[in-house]
Amino acid sequence: MTWNRRAIVLAVPVIVLLVSVVGGWALSQSSDNVDANLTTPGTEQIPTIGTNANNTGEKFPFVEVTDNATGEAGVISPAGKPMVVNFWYSTCEPCKREMPALSAASLKYGSQVDFVGINPNDTSEVANVFLAKYKITYPTYLDDGDQLTAAGVATLPATFFLDGNGNIVERRAGEVSAEELTNILTTKLGVTE
Repeated sequence: MTWNRRAIVLAVPVIVLLVSVVGGWALSQSSDNVDANLTTPGTEQIPTIGTNANNTGEKFPFVEVTDNATGEAGVISPAGKPMVVNFWYSTCEPCKREMPALSAASLKYGSQVDFVGINPNDTSEVANVFLAKYKITYPTYLDDGDQLTAAGVATLPATFFLDGNGNIVERRAGEVSAEELTNILTTKLGVTE
């Protein structure tokens, strides 16, 4: 039997196309309901994915941190008024961009809202250089990772807005703008301008 070289050259692409079409069809028929898998959110956070926990409405879980100014360890306790808790570190670009807004908001609303910074990454010396550069005057704390874990934070910056009882009213993962700060403080926490 002699093979016609031209027939083989023409037959190969047709066979490849046929196998691809039939194989694709077979795979699509054997899969589970893909649309439901893509559109139905899961009920649990997958711990290996870097996302922040959905804990709005829960009590903020304060744990022991170290006061950056004094070096003393202790648990932050709300003083009966709203609180803004911001997680940051010095080499985080979004943290750098949001610091002027946080600083200005703390100066403007500081009599009505407590502002707190928590740094899980830097030494006290590095944190102090950063805080001086951005003129941060509100209390900041160093965290060995326990506060970060307790609050369910996986990505920074992260900002929590608490009511006077320490309940999480709103949270933001990523950079928060001056407009967002003012909006959340006035609409969600009842702060007056």
